[in-house]
Amino acid sequence: MNNPLISVIIPVYNGERHISHALESVFAQQYPNLEVIVMNDGSTDNTAQILKTYTDRIRVITQANQGQSAARNTGIKHAKGTILGFLDADDLWTHHHIQSLLPHLLQNEPYDTARGFSQFFRSVENKRTEITKKFFALELLGSALFRTSVFDRVGLFDETMRQGEDLDWRMRFEEARCIEKRVDATTVLCRRHASNMTNANEVSVKGRIEAFRKKLQRERNRLHA
Repeated sequence: MNNPLISVIIPVYNGERHISHALESVFAQQYPNLEVIVMNDGSTDNTAQILKTYTDRIRVITQANQGQSAARNTGIKHAKGTILGFLDADDLWTHHHIQSLLPHLLQNEPYDTARGFSQFFRSVENKRTEITKKFFALELLGSALFRTSVFDRVGLFDETMRQGEDLDWRMRFEEARCIEKRVDATTVLCRRHASNMTNANEVSVKGRIEAFRKKLQRERNRLHA
């Protein structure tokens, strides 16, 4: 299948400032077989009104605010594609995201995911944009494409976690001996702004500690099984 259906899941909570930019970066892929699912996670700003302007191009699922893990999981359960992509509502896919990653999932090699590099960017004075050097982040969902079947092996995101859930899933991915293709191309641009969740360093660190705690508990359970 040359153009399999790709389901793109975008969770959003009060994302009125950036959600249009995120969506436009997906549409810019010019890929002919996309299903774009926007999970409106209980937004109280104008997000819902903005999403209405895209009703002919996206599916919107609205639920009470439960966090990104629950939003992504609901999106996965509703997705029809054999390939999944994720994008945070304030980030951007590069224009060659699908072009760079999808071919590796269509080959005979048993790759469960294909992942590119990431870069941070932020807007500064005079409408200029600062972009950092590229970096590789194993837990950053937006830089990759996934076979939908990998979630049957690894499981969904831990809905008890509001931070560190991406790292937790990545650890379970490796424990399940899944295989990833790493691609030398920047595939996602991560926006830096004052309200980034990860700006709350203490909360972010606690999330990572919790992910490692859960990993240690799984190891103990295996040893005593």
